[in-house]
Amino acid sequence: MKDNCVDTVISNPPFGTKMNEGIDAQFLRSATRLARKAVYSFHKTSTRPFLSKLVAEWGFKLEVVAEMKFDIPQSYKFHKQATKDVEVDLLRVVI
Repeated sequence: MKDNCVDTVISNPPFGTKMNEGIDAQFLRSATRLARKAVYSFHKTSTRPFLSKLVAEWGFKLEVVAEMKFDIPQSYKFHKQATKDVEVDLLRVVI
């Protein structure tokens, strides 16, 4: 897809921990290239300071739209609990 081809991107990227560290930021970067106006994306709350700095380096503004908890089921061998509540932000990147 070409850059700036849609007004808004909504994304629920992988969280970018363990086996795919940093992939959430890669998804977010791709989304900012596609969007003309804004990106809405879910990310672990613990990554907020890192993403805020990164988005500012890209020349955009990051806003926290909502704070919530996702109930993540056990889906990998390294998961030790049947489910786990993960603190998540819904972020808006203003293009």
